[in-house]
Amino acid sequence: MNPALQNCQFTGRRLRLAGPVLCAALLASAGQGFAQTAPAAPASEETEVVKLPTFSVSTERDYGYRASNSIAGSRTNTPIKDLPVNIQVFTKDLMDDLGLMTQVDLEAYNGSLVNGGSDRNSNNSIQQAYNAFLFRGFQQNWGLRDGLREYDPVDLQGIARVEVVKGPVAALYGLTYPGGVMQNITKSVEMGKTFGRANVSIDSEGEYRAALDANYSGKLNEGEFGARFNGAYTQSKDQRAHSEGKVEYSQLNLAWKPLASTTIEFLMEHGYREKPNGLGFFSRGETGAAGNFADIPLQIFHPDIPWEWNWSDGANMRSLETNLYRGKITHTIGDLDLQAHWQYSDRQQIDGNGWDASGNSQSGDGWEAGGGWTTYAGQEVIEMGYSYRDWSNQMHTYGFTGVYKLDVAETKHTFAFGANAWAEKFVSRSSTQAGAANPIRLRFPVKSGIPINTSYAPPPDFHPVTDGNGYTHENNSNDYYFANWQMSAFNNRLNTNVSVNRTNVKLMQWANGQATTPGVTKQSKTSPMVGAVYKVTDAVSVFGLYSTSLFPDSGKDSRGGQFTPQVGKGLEFGAKFETADGKLSGTVTYFSILREGGSQNDPNKNNVNTDEYDRLTALGTPAALAQRDAQWSSRPLGDLIQGGEQEGKGFEVDVVYQPTKNWQVVGSFANVDHEFTKSAVAATIGQTYPQAIKTRYSLLTRYTFTEGEAKGAFVGLGLSGGSKALMDYVNFGGKDVARFEPARLNADLFAGYKFKFLGRDSWVQLNVKNLTEEDNYFGWKATGSATKLATERYEVPLPRVYRLTFGIDL
Repeated sequence: MNPALQNCQFTGRRLRLAGPVLCAALLASAGQGFAQTAPAAPASEETEVVKLPTFSVSTERDYGYRASNSIAGSRTNTPIKDLPVNIQVFTKDLMDDLGLMTQVDLEAYNGSLVNGGSDRNSNNSIQQAYNAFLFRGFQQNWGLRDGLREYDPVDLQGIARVEVVKGPVAALYGLTYPGGVMQNITKSVEMGKTFGRANVSIDSEGEYRAALDANYSGKLNEGEFGARFNGAYTQSKDQRAHSEGKVEYSQLNLAWKPLASTTIEFLMEHGYREKPNGLGFFSRGETGAAGNFADIPLQIFHPDIPWEWNWSDGANMRSLETNLYRGKITHTIGDLDLQAHWQYSDRQQIDGNGWDASGNSQSGDGWEAGGGWTTYAGQEVIEMGYSYRDWSNQMHTYGFTGVYKLDVAETKHTFAFGANAWAEKFVSRSSTQAGAANPIRLRFPVKSGIPINTSYAPPPDFHPVTDGNGYTHENNSNDYYFANWQMSAFNNRLNTNVSVNRTNVKLMQWANGQATTPGVTKQSKTSPMVGAVYKVTDAVSVFGLYSTSLFPDSGKDSRGGQFTPQVGKGLEFGAKFETADGKLSGTVTYFSILREGGSQNDPNKNNVNTDEYDRLTALGTPAALAQRDAQWSSRPLGDLIQGGEQEGKGFEVDVVYQPTKNWQVVGSFANVDHEFTKSAVAATIGQTYPQAIKTRYSLLTRYTFTEGEAKGAFVGLGLSGGSKALMDYVNFGGKDVARFEPARLNADLFAGYKFKFLGRDSWVQLNVKNLTEEDNYFGWKATGSATKLATERYEVPLPRVYRLTFGIDL
């Protein structure tokens, strides 16, 4: 081994950015410089089909925006046209063209996904939008990473492609939501290649980013060894005051093939994100004399205060730190492929650690220390308090998969089978506030242009929690066993997919703030999936699918009560098409999904705060009433209850079109009807989730100039939008009335040029985000009438952002 490689060792528990960067440089020197390696040309449809890897997707067969194979739809590398599942693939080319940084941003380009809780101002996503991410109308908040559960956004620098699998697919992956799953495919070592690619970018708001992808491969004794490093650093910033944050990401892949039939792989990854709390707006509700449920921003009362101003102090950071370690071994014995894996990951999310105004000017009783825009001693002020809260997860998983291929007469069979075990320890530490009796410590007068001061130390009586069971502490474990049979018959005209999964779930949860005996939920379920694809012509196939899903509901009511798991059942059918030369391909689907169990919110149910409010009221003493009124402005109601039944129906169209070699188009359309069909809260029957958008669409196109004066240039446009978005339901005039946000049409433009720089393949690219300067929306405008509900929102300017990127192949 080259001596440089022997020094690639890391100390400490955390994988830091500096270590892998150094090792990447050593790998480069070991390879005596990076070769100039252009992307491999796609395999022709007429050439002999090579044997594809069983357990991973070879992205070399991705051509532009088109991907012909998927690992997500069957756990084996299978042509998408042969799978009875609607799958959309986002290739690396597509992600790079749009200049995206996490898979969360891809949701705009699939019609079935709604990411209503995303921060449209920022590229720095701390967490997937919890309870605001809708998939085919159903609420969910995590996806998969190489077939294993993934909670958080992953920097796309470490991702080779993203596959969106629609519908309940518990038969393949054990625990899944009924709407579908987003599967992130991690980059891996590319044997037989040595290459490097680096890029830097800066945008018009002052955000900048640097990234590196370096791959080395060489001989090691009689076998092969390879290493690949991916790293990125982003100093995030947007148009809002006090918005500066950062993203650090590093990933190291090692692979060793001691024998032609055996591959050993190891993955080590570290990520860190931080962004200030309080980048929103102050507002005041209006339910009194006007009685129309208006919500009026501070900027409307004080026009001299710009929209860029917010209630952040720039110092109280919300952060997320993640670590992942994975070992994997793959071995082939004749027609049997075997793979075993082990993985450990941990995460710590700090939702607040400093002074915060919490943005709540009404009750002041949020998990933060209260405060907000209020009046004190006859003066308008911004109140701030000091508090701390964090979440931590530690996850272990291990398992194996086997694939056996067998040809019998005129039929071909692929059998996949295996097992997986998952264990998670989850602790949410109780929020800790300074001075429980009077948490407000700082007050600032409301004046134009005066920022909130960030230099104040914590108050002397502040003691953050360092350990212990918090109010959502839980231990979650599950194991599942699966078998999948794929058959191809009648000269590949009929392809079937039959899967079954046995999942055992155990969820242990502790009551609020207590370390007593936990509540335990256990459930076992067998989840089948049966589907078939029949090729009507060489270009068109029809398919049908029945599938199921299972997911434990981790919500608890305020007294620690638990709920039954979510169970989904789906039926869909449609058509897949692919022209003989692959220029036009896609899927048209109709689906119907039923979800039972889980939990839902009852806005009129008593909770622990209601009980305390009633106790203080019953005492009736001045001290008790003063204590009550200091905590709540009105009797607090609302709690989780047992969920009923939900139904989602709709149709989707996903298309990839390449009319010429240098022109690509990808489009997505979905029309989704989701509603609660059975519920203990009668008023919610017929309703759906906030953020729901019935009709969504997207279109992305790119044209590359291959001759003439413009040779080497490319230009593209992305469009995404949909119908109006549901914001909430308001009980007005004795009935629940839905309020909506106006429909959006977002446009992103990109253009670039490829050229030689210092003898290396290089490129420069310009991305324009929010080309049409589509506004954000906030609050609700007052109507001035007690009989007219506030239904019109305030428009908040969202600027057009320009990003310039320079890249070079090393």
